[in-house]
Amino acid sequence: MGNFIFYQNRKVKAKGANPKNIIDEKRLKNYFLGDDYDQLSLLDHLPKLHSPSSIPLLFYPGCGVDIFTPLIYLSKLFPKISQAKLLFNDLDNTLGLIKTCLDEVGITFSGQKNQLQFYWQGFLIELIFVRGDMLPILNNSPPFDIYFERALRIYREKYPDYEQAVFTKIKPGGILISDSGYAHLPLHLLPAPASLSSYGQMIIGVKQ
Repeated sequence: MGNFIFYQNRKVKAKGANPKNIIDEKRLKNYFLGDDYDQLSLLDHLPKLHSPSSIPLLFYPGCGVDIFTPLIYLSKLFPKISQAKLLFNDLDNTLGLIKTCLDEVGITFSGQKNQLQFYWQGFLIELIFVRGDMLPILNNSPPFDIYFERALRIYREKYPDYEQAVFTKIKPGGILISDSGYAHLPLHLLPAPASLSSYGQMIIGVKQ
């Protein structure tokens, strides 16, 4: 039976980005439904990936408060990186909740307005949060090294050309990670376990 996740926004003080943070694994696991957290261990068996850039830019539209899933993907699939930039986008301003989630598991951060800096398992993360409709933000974003998507299929259906727009924005050699769609694109696909997707359509592919 899945657990119920309750998010409560509270004012969290910026205490600085600390590379020696110790993650509270028990509290971290509470941010995942059912066995979703345990399923992420399947990523350990996939080939390790290389980013086109030494400091990869990851774009995550419709992020909600889901800060931990992309971080776990980064740490498991890109073990050689020491730093990453995250471009998070949502219609709602969820940055306050994201700060709360980080604080709850023992991750301190620095930053102001729509930006955060913190360490996750030893590598430095710079997060930029942009509120608004995903397609204009996608079109106006710089090319990115990693595209990350979860539970966006219903919203994505409003934009028939969205998948192609995403593919165009990914740098050559960049990586697309999604729980549905994109199978028709010229990607070199990894054997991603279908159980990582609630739709049974997990895609992890490298742009050719």
